[in-house]
Amino acid sequence: MRTILFNLMVIPLLSSVCFTSQAQSGKGQETKDQSSSLKSLMNSKNYIFHPLSATSMKGRTVQLTSEYYLRVNSDSLQVDLPYYGRSYSTAYPANSDMGVKFNTVAFTYQSDSSKNGGWEISIKPKNESSASMIYLSVSSSGYCTVRINSNNRNPITYYGNITGYESR
Repeated sequence: MRTILFNLMVIPLLSSVCFTSQAQSGKGQETKDQSSSLKSLMNSKNYIFHPLSATSMKGRTVQLTSEYYLRVNSDSLQVDLPYYGRSYSTAYPANSDMGVKFNTVAFTYQSDSSKNGGWEISIKPKNESSASMIYLSVSSSGYCTVRINSNNRNPITYYGNITGYESR
């Protein structure tokens, strides 16, 4: 009788432990695959940043709903991001879009690995007034923070995700 009672208690306990460990290893493998694909994406310098929100220097956060982007190729840089902040120049007419929009092939790109498995990237576009320096901080999961500095406007920060060209 004790053996039957013992078996009825131990067998369900052991099977739940086995299923739990199996589920965790499956999730761990998925995370590992995602991390390795992101690593190859970052090393190839062919990715797109999709912003979800923007925060001005004064702390105003705006949720973004349109298809804005920052597209990095190994030989070109395309930026189409909104701007919410203070401008120190009258170079923009009142009816113009003050966003950060440009396409260039003249830029420097520097990438360093961070301690937590992500990347710290600096991009310096040449001859662009709307962005003198772009900093990307990419986590190992693909979450990204982008800060854009300009000579004639306050800095602005964007929060979003990094994807490949075919992902979206």
